[in-house]
Amino acid sequence: MRIIIGSPPTGGDFYPRQSVIDQLVRALEVEHVLFLAPRRTGKTSILFRLREVAPAQAAFIDLEGLDHPRFWIRSMVDSVRAINDERWLQIVKKMPDFLRGFKSDLFEISETNWEDSADHLMHDLNQLGTPVWFLLDEFPIMVDKIANRYGKAEASAALHWLRRIRQHSTGSPVRFLLTGSIGLDSVMQRHGMRGIANDLRREILPPQTKEDALAFTLQLANNNQISLDEALAREFINRLGPAIWPFFIQLFVAECQDYVLRYGEPVDLDKVYQTVALGRRNQYADNMWARLRDIFSETEASVARQILKIIATHENGLPLENLRGQLPDLPADDFRTVLNTLEHDGYLVELANGNIAFFSHLLRDYWRYKGRV
Repeated sequence: MRIIIGSPPTGGDFYPRQSVIDQLVRALEVEHVLFLAPRRTGKTSILFRLREVAPAQAAFIDLEGLDHPRFWIRSMVDSVRAINDERWLQIVKKMPDFLRGFKSDLFEISETNWEDSADHLMHDLNQLGTPVWFLLDEFPIMVDKIANRYGKAEASAALHWLRRIRQHSTGSPVRFLLTGSIGLDSVMQRHGMRGIANDLRREILPPQTKEDALAFTLQLANNNQISLDEALAREFINRLGPAIWPFFIQLFVAECQDYVLRYGEPVDLDKVYQTVALGRRNQYADNMWARLRDIFSETEASVARQILKIIATHENGLPLENLRGQLPDLPADDFRTVLNTLEHDGYLVELANGNIAFFSHLLRDYWRYKGRV
């Protein structure tokens, strides 16, 4: 297992999160799934492993660069045509008309009649009768881009087509898993689209447990010939707060390795923690800082920054009524909408004592630094 802090770890570099994968398999065997989590939380690595072990032909498709439904449908067609599993190919041979209308690489799906092509694809997959799972990464970003470029009506049409497929093809062997680094609910709300995704089964990517994270930390250090004290590793994990993500462990072990090589002395946890929280490698925090403009309108983003700045000053969070009291001029609906989105998208969490706090202490400390709190 190597230290990987750029691309998603796969294969032998991926630390198994078998309970999460098993849960997704159980869900997809019966329903369509909405599986959302912020960037750098291990979501993509989990989906890559799911693609390998799924009891179906599973296609992972990154939709982030697409801005029209026709490109989405084209990407699904291409992913189906790329399946080279021998059993699948034998089944397809028995159905000579399968995807006949899409045989040519030069075939273009119409901008105005893309739904006909989409229905054609689903018809052929249903006729084939073999389970196919589409793992659609960054689906909310694609919907947002469609709405921004072509208008709410086109984005709504894409969502309604998928809803129609989910509701009218209950016996279909095809499943959709929608995932992304921004919330689908917040995208729909911003563009005035409501209720189109409320039939999706929602699965949450949970953080690692402290014991699981400790085992991962020690294994990663050992595999890379890094002498790491277990008590020090445990203390780092305790400092993370509720949000214990594999990416944070990768960062920690990488910084420990660099520290020993640079200074030739035992790791100073305070210094390493500061580097993990504020250093350039912390893409998670940097993305969370920048993505407010992706999930909120300009006005809402301003409200979100006010809320986050206030909470960042409180080590253990603060009661909801205290937070509300510090923003007396903010309309109640705006406050609740923004707060709900910040909780849903992984910025904040309600603790057992009722306090509203940063979900990640690393993010809290990064926010203090960036916001000069």
